[in-house]
Amino acid sequence: MERKIYAVGLGPGDYEMMTLKAKRVLEESDIIFLSGGKVFNGYEEVKAILDKINCGSKLKSYEYPEVMADREKYLKDFTAETIKYLEKGMKVSYVTMGDMTIYSSFPDIYKELAAHNVCLEAVTGISSIFAPASLTGYSIVDWQDRAAIIPSPDDYNEINKLLDTFKTVIIMKINDNGQVLKKYLENYTPAYACAVFNAYTENQKIYNLLKEFPDNTNDFFMCVVMIKK
Repeated sequence: MERKIYAVGLGPGDYEMMTLKAKRVLEESDIIFLSGGKVFNGYEEVKAILDKINCGSKLKSYEYPEVMADREKYLKDFTAETIKYLEKGMKVSYVTMGDMTIYSSFPDIYKELAAHNVCLEAVTGISSIFAPASLTGYSIVDWQDRAAIIPSPDDYNEINKLLDTFKTVIIMKINDNGQVLKKYLENYTPAYACAVFNAYTENQKIYNLLKEFPDNTNDFFMCVVMIKK
């Protein structure tokens, strides 16, 4: 019997923006895994999406360790748990916000699963890059323009260096590193800079960063920043 896990991207945050295939796969699943644990800032958003399609009761959350030394044990434990369900003939899915190919913990998890002959079927979702950008009224790139996608840098000067080469810089994984972005805007003035928080959810907020900066620089979870020169 083939052992297979489904990796499902939930989209940006609105359950109506989940693909039809993702909805079908989750409805057919017996158990749905989420990496991050209930303390994970996005847990409630994921649970709310699954509740909308009557799949919330299937959700099982694992806390993904921030400390690298703890991850090997986590991956082995998660793999053993997954295989246990698969060997019972159950359909298992793993969900991420956005799409699992962009800054997701799933590739690490799947490497361990693949080593135990578990196959993968990926069900892509609308990415957490493109959906927030669509809310701003600005395109990411036009014609022959180029764009860079980066995690939040530790040095704000890196953003300006990238804008020497790229028309647009999209910054993700800011989390509690908002102070770096604030310092950049205090020292440089791009043509446009915006931040989209919690896109397509009830808590959605959009900031024109050239006019207003969020009060709490430590609360940039589920945020995408787009800067254009």
